[in-house]
Amino acid sequence: MHGVSSNFKRLATAFATGSLCAFLLLQESVAQDSGAYPTLSGAYRSSPQHPRVFITPADINDVVSRIIAPGSFSAQSFSRLANQVQSHLAANVDWDAVYSGCDLDIYLHAFSYEPASGYANEIRAESQLTTALHVKPGLAPPAGAAIVASRLALYAALINAGAKTPAGAPTADQGTALAKRILLAWAGRGFRDQNGHFLNRAEQFCDGQARFNRLEENNVGLQIARGVIYSVHAQDLLQSIAAFNATETTELNAFHAAMFDLIREASNFRFTLPELNRSADTRCELYSNHAGAHLAGLLAIARLLDDGRKVNAVLYGNDHSIPVALPWTAWFNHAVYGENDKPISCYKNKGPDRSTSPDSFQTPVVAPGEIEDRYRNHNASQGFGYPLGVLAGLYNMAELMENAGFDAYGYRGSHKQSIEMATRYYACYGKYVGFKKTVTADNARACPDYPQYIGQSVSGLEINLVMGAYRFPGNSLITELEAAAKAAAGADLLDAIRFGRWRD
Repeated sequence: MHGVSSNFKRLATAFATGSLCAFLLLQESVAQDSGAYPTLSGAYRSSPQHPRVFITPADINDVVSRIIAPGSFSAQSFSRLANQVQSHLAANVDWDAVYSGCDLDIYLHAFSYEPASGYANEIRAESQLTTALHVKPGLAPPAGAAIVASRLALYAALINAGAKTPAGAPTADQGTALAKRILLAWAGRGFRDQNGHFLNRAEQFCDGQARFNRLEENNVGLQIARGVIYSVHAQDLLQSIAAFNATETTELNAFHAAMFDLIREASNFRFTLPELNRSADTRCELYSNHAGAHLAGLLAIARLLDDGRKVNAVLYGNDHSIPVALPWTAWFNHAVYGENDKPISCYKNKGPDRSTSPDSFQTPVVAPGEIEDRYRNHNASQGFGYPLGVLAGLYNMAELMENAGFDAYGYRGSHKQSIEMATRYYACYGKYVGFKKTVTADNARACPDYPQYIGQSVSGLEINLVMGAYRFPGNSLITELEAAAKAAAGADLLDAIRFGRWRD
């Protein structure tokens, strides 16, 4: 089942050589190949209402009903959200600063990602960000502006729906005003080339030395999409409380439509890279977290714009007018291993176990529910961190897809893999090893394929178990860990897209 088909290889060649006709013909072949995978139950459901992407008006009302219950987990979480909002409003940050240029990692830190950390080649000093964003004197550059905007917009939407603020907390209007400023600044002046046009090709991006190289180009869809899901969420929430006039809405829609085109082109571009297509040794990269981020961004924008045709193109890859080289169904059936499955060929192990195989390691077997990104081994958090990040993204996409009319939680792949199966698999490590604890040969013996993870820290599991208990309340293997997961998750549960997706 798992492997790059000849259709995908031919698709890459056609795309790389610029033959549109050949690309479209091969797109049909890929769609047919993707048709071998089960389709989702349901059909696209248009909605004139906002919010409609990751959360609905009914969801907002449900969360508020739990927030106003004294002493509830939701009430406590809303209070913590209010504190975060207060810190943003009080911060000495130039929230009007945006970036237009080729340096991909400026976008990563300023727009898409809040922490200053990351891989060494991605880090940008505050002075670099200040110069690139033309930050006003005496102010700091924004960090993860899209994430901040979504947090502010969520806060405002919850208050407008009836949530009571703690004493001294910011008002809904304060949150709305700053979120709106951030979004309109990026929509009006960000992501442009030297001629003022939206960036629309992966080849337009560079590294910190203004060098155009394939490493940066390969990361474009990932780094942009991971922020776009939050700018989409922010716009969707603010539209639900009528924060924009018609002109502002048109400007924001145009921005997100341009980001859809950029992410889709960047995602398709990955299939042209010799580094990913030259041999079996790099096939695992095609179905990694990169592709999951691309798909989440594309689905979020398509749903925000209420464009069912785009949603179906991303799910199934069967629309010649909107070519998607790796649609969701094809990706899911490679990204999550199922019953009687075999691992996708990947980088060769350098030793017999993780301790002797730096950078990458994987066992010759897989267990049902394992996520394909398991091979990463640069440090002790990646073996779980990457797969569980993919699982978190699957939950986000499933929420969106459910709102759009598709039964993502009930979806079963060609080897019976599902989101529930993946959550159940990793729950084993929460039960026998513990959150943020290290896997050993002794403490994980009850978990299938435990040799894959020896020496790795069980990181990123908590938020998935909290969401799993919310969506699969009848699965005792997941729900028995719910209370401990809530306690260990901390601020991770305040993510604006996931907020309220727990049981009180």
